Amino acid sequence: MKWGMWVMQSKTSSFNRGMWIQSMRNVGWIGLVYLLVLLFALPLQLIFTFTGKVEPYIEKPDTLFNVLDGLEVVFMFVVPVLLGIFLFRYIQTKIAADYIHSLPIKRSTLFHQNMLLGALVLVVPILITGVVTFAVKGVLTVEDVYTTGDVLSWVGYSILINLFVLTGTVLAGMFTGMSVLQGIFLYVLFLLPGGISYLAISNVKFYWYGYAYDYYVNKNVDSLVPFSHVAQMVAHKSFSTSAFVYIGLIVLFYIIALITYQKRKVEAATQTISVSWLKPVFVYGVTACSLMLGGFYFISMKGEFSWMVVGYIIGSLIGYTVAQIILNKTWRIFTKWKGYLGFVIAAAIVGFIIHLDVFGYSTKVPAASEIESVYFDEDIYPLTDKPENYANGMNGYYEAPYYYTSKETIQSVRQLQKQITASKDKKLDPDKQTEIESRNGKIAVFAYKLKNGKQMVREYFIPFSDYKAFYKEIAETKEYKENFHPLLRTKNTDKIKSVSFSVPGKSNSINITNPDKVQELIHVVKQSMMNETFDEMYSTKESWASIEFMDGKGQYVQTASWDKSYSEVEAWLKKEHLYERARLMPKDVEKTEVFKNSSHLKIDYRLQEEFTSLTKDEKAIKVKNNQQVETLLQHANLRDTGDYLVAFYYKDQVDTPQIYMLNENELPIELKEKLK
Repeated sequence: MKWGMWVMQSKTSSFNRGMWIQSMRNVGWIGLVYLLVLLFALPLQLIFTFTGKVEPYIEKPDTLFNVLDGLEVVFMFVVPVLLGIFLFRYIQTKIAADYIHSLPIKRSTLFHQNMLLGALVLVVPILITGVVTFAVKGVLTVEDVYTTGDVLSWVGYSILINLFVLTGTVLAGMFTGMSVLQGIFLYVLFLLPGGISYLAISNVKFYWYGYAYDYYVNKNVDSLVPFSHVAQMVAHKSFSTSAFVYIGLIVLFYIIALITYQKRKVEAATQTISVSWLKPVFVYGVTACSLMLGGFYFISMKGEFSWMVVGYIIGSLIGYTVAQIILNKTWRIFTKWKGYLGFVIAAAIVGFIIHLDVFGYSTKVPAASEIESVYFDEDIYPLTDKPENYANGMNGYYEAPYYYTSKETIQSVRQLQKQITASKDKKLDPDKQTEIESRNGKIAVFAYKLKNGKQMVREYFIPFSDYKAFYKEIAETKEYKENFHPLLRTKNTDKIKSVSFSVPGKSNSINITNPDKVQELIHVVKQSMMNETFDEMYSTKESWASIEFMDGKGQYVQTASWDKSYSEVEAWLKKEHLYERARLMPKDVEKTEVFKNSSHLKIDYRLQEEFTSLTKDEKAIKVKNNQQVETLLQHANLRDTGDYLVAFYYKDQVDTPQIYMLNENELPIELKEKLK
């Protein structure tokens, strides 16, 4: 009765002291626990790590969110959820809902008071932790671990995301009468945009030839899921413009939650869905997601469209059944199947329209007059990579995707895509299908920047041998070589301070730091790249080494391969007496074995396992002649299959053989004779 007296004293005022005190008793402990957790996760960890004797391998955190491996981000998606559930717990139980809403207090007053209290419970611990973190800076034995700006950024982002999650939790609670479902609905709300987008993209790629699945997933899905987007956002020290989106969502969630709360019926407590119009949305939303998940899973497992349809049927049945059971809180749902039949008809119509490809997505090739420039490569990632991913000391420099602008190259790229789309309905023979699935299959990515400001992206997986003539026409242009070898586009090479050769099978690499020699080598590597023929560019021969070009801070500026066709690089290294150190020599090989590939083994993840049994069953010859070993090293090939297998046991890793393929014409005659 004491609580009731406090409440009655304020009647319909805009602030009710009794409700405030009671709510504070219910949720105040969350703020205290949150404060202790934050103090442990940030200032205490800084003291542990950066006072006294600091180990030399300890790195300064890029941001304060990295001090405890991003655990603070996890707290931001847990603590406000618990708080939101406890703040409005009374609307989820019938007795409490009847009592509170019978009091002479406006619902808007209750809502604003609870939200204000919730904000204070979250914000005060963050502010206290920020002040303590700022004070701790003076006792650290390592200088410049973080700045005042870093503390302000941490405080700002923490407050922003906590309020975003709190308002989202309260909003989710207005649409259900069960506290457990409130938390579940909140996480579903956060996952839904990204999840639906991912499932839709994953299904459409099986309907439309050339659909750039990886592009749309990388570009859209992560940014639609708050968990991953927040982790990316707080990784940067500068205040992101995305913060304004979260501010807008906080306001939107707040307004919708307030309006829904004012209209919510008291008897909605304990109901699965408290708003009538949301019930069909829930049922058919769950069914649609389950349908897409089932279709995607089955076609991923079996690879046939008929199995995709089976997945659609099974997935939608499971989804509809589960949704109805949750909604009605009973197994007795056998009278609800009319709704499912309606859904099946609607889904079949949508699927048929997508399958028809009425907009010609699969055959679309823009006219040359519409194209401003075109990106053409095997890698789709540069199209979605962002400069800010390299802003905090990450290894490497950002490389913007290279777009061809010359009319000749654009026309050649168009012709290649035209040929690919023209072959989309051609059934591949088993050999071509095998080629696509092997190392000889090639990814072809096309991204057209159009003059109307739009971008058209396509991605194909093709048998390379069918399109060699088209590739050759494109590949031997200067513009293509500059794209194929990013080093050729690096005009300012003065920032490159050292060059190292990383050699497979050798633990000791060479490192060149003399400024003149570094520039000489860069020039020589570029010369070799420009002199490459088409066949050399796409050779599957193992390269001699990986060449790493580093700046003065040890960050990668560029990397390149020292291919066996780079005669200019070979000559320069011999002149500098570095040749034998920069590549694998016969003297670096402990043992060499050659086998006839009678079992037609392929270079894939199973080869090491199969190779063990091969050594027992097949006749092998050990090669001890250094000249013959040199010939084998020169021809060692990563092609998918071959007539012979050669295994090199390097002295630096003698237990694990490195296995390559050789064709008939690449094996010395005397070794062939022994293997007959």
